[in-house]
Amino acid sequence: MSMGTINLSLTEEELKERFSQLKTRKHIASLLEISDYQLRYHLYIYPRDKAYTTFQIPKKTGEYRTISVPHTCLKIIQRKLNQVLKCVYQPKPSTQGFVTGKSIVTNAKQHLRQRYVLNLDIKDFFSSINFGRVRGLFMASPYNCTEEIATVLAQICCHENKLPQGAPTSPIVSNMISARLDSQLQRLAKKYHCIYTRYADDITFSTSRPKFPGHLAWFSEEAEKLILSDDLKKTIEDNGFIVNESKSRLYSKYRHQEVTGITVNKKLNVKRKYIRQIRAMLHAWEKYGLDNAQAEFWKQFDNKSSYQKKQKSFQYILKSKIEFVGTVRGKDDQIYLNFLRWLKRLAPELVSDEKLNVYNLWENQNKSSIKATIWTEGKTDIKHLNSALKWLEHQGKKFDFQIELKDDLDPQKQGSSELLAMCKQLCKTKHQQPMIAIFDRDEPTITRQIDDESLGFKDWKNGMYSFALPIPQHRCDHKEICIEHYYQDNEIQRQDINGRRLFLSNEFHSESGRHLNDDFTCVDKNKFKSKELKIIDQDVFDKNNEKVALSKNDFADNIFNKKEKFDNFEFGAFEEVFIIIEKIVKYYAEELRK
Repeated sequence: MSMGTINLSLTEEELKERFSQLKTRKHIASLLEISDYQLRYHLYIYPRDKAYTTFQIPKKTGEYRTISVPHTCLKIIQRKLNQVLKCVYQPKPSTQGFVTGKSIVTNAKQHLRQRYVLNLDIKDFFSSINFGRVRGLFMASPYNCTEEIATVLAQICCHENKLPQGAPTSPIVSNMISARLDSQLQRLAKKYHCIYTRYADDITFSTSRPKFPGHLAWFSEEAEKLILSDDLKKTIEDNGFIVNESKSRLYSKYRHQEVTGITVNKKLNVKRKYIRQIRAMLHAWEKYGLDNAQAEFWKQFDNKSSYQKKQKSFQYILKSKIEFVGTVRGKDDQIYLNFLRWLKRLAPELVSDEKLNVYNLWENQNKSSIKATIWTEGKTDIKHLNSALKWLEHQGKKFDFQIELKDDLDPQKQGSSELLAMCKQLCKTKHQQPMIAIFDRDEPTITRQIDDESLGFKDWKNGMYSFALPIPQHRCDHKEICIEHYYQDNEIQRQDINGRRLFLSNEFHSESGRHLNDDFTCVDKNKFKSKELKIIDQDVFDKNNEKVALSKNDFADNIFNKKEKFDNFEFGAFEEVFIIIEKIVKYYAEELRK
């Protein structure tokens, strides 16, 4: 029975419009470009016990995962429906699995270099999504299908009253079902200053805060186990899922951190066991021949079903494993390149000369040749960053980038709004080097526009990036900061040779503006009445009505020029800023290689 071509002929917009107009089963058949008889036959006439091939694959835990693959004609119907659903479903930014352009690598990258990583696993993810939930999904907003349409769509997607793991429609339907969960967990993560992502049944929270928020999870010394908060568990359970608490893990940066099987402590990496397996496969092929190597591989490394063994050859698996190393570690990684050359010797047809030459070119390039241009809200920020970078390098810190700190902005055009406007303008044209705008984190309306929690920075495209200053550890109780907050209080309050200094808003009475210890008065009510810790650099007077505040510009100059009393500042907190810059430069380099 011919099902026609797999790819539908309509455009994305046409598919969306036709989907919104579905009224009967015949309309569904027409949308999928098959006959109504074909649809009825494979849903209601063809024996259900023959509709799927079912097999099991082992899990790391020793248990087995059941895979159900539909027969050819039903698979084609599901693939066509999958094309339609991709047009009507808009994935959440936190959804990393089964989304075009995203993968376990992009998922892991969101949690790179975090102080804490929390991993959760949803128990029986696909099988917990039953026929009724799928039918209800299509009847609810935003899809608003009729009962008949929702029922037929659920019948196409489900097998034995659940989503079958192995059907083309199951991944996207599971994401559609989880959309509400993703929204709620994203809000929960944002509330407690965490990054949240989900890859299928793998949920991850991470944070750069000095302590992991107890409102999400904490480790009980008494019980000797990780405890998930009621809020977190209830949110997941209210969405029809259950956490497999035996697989819940909370790791600090001092332990091995892993997200969807990828190491995320300092850089993305694969497990040593994975590298050793590839090396063993190459060695076996070279020494014993392809047939013997393949037989030994299935014997030692896999207990896969005969069905799976027919699907993928030894060469395909080996090449895929090598390419995965390159995807994770980088296409200029020495281990990846060595594997690629080894494979080239064994099977020249698997690795093109052109491809290897491109990678050799990147291998011979010095990554530090990429120079990032840094823009800030004003000249004082540039002076602080310059001073901090020199200090950090003197301490032995090494960063894989070159930067040019720009301080030639027109003084009349400095500030957050002007810098935001510059981002919007510069992203319109392509840049040969990354352009990075760094904002203070003291204006929530601006911060929301220039930061992306999933990346740790915002990609404006065409080489333009931006981020808000990360909150340093010693300011973890504050939501809004500027660059001066990176110093300790006693450094901020240091007097110059004229007795002037910066002030902190908590030094003043919140009603009168009188200084709590000295005979000074702050007349800027917006500063001393603020709930946030503000830096005050003007409008502070002594009893003789003389100004006693040091300007931020003079404060920065004193530090930059190492003036008396300002020559022994500590810049350790600034390292987080340069780590983000380095992350952007590497992201930019990876984008160039695509």
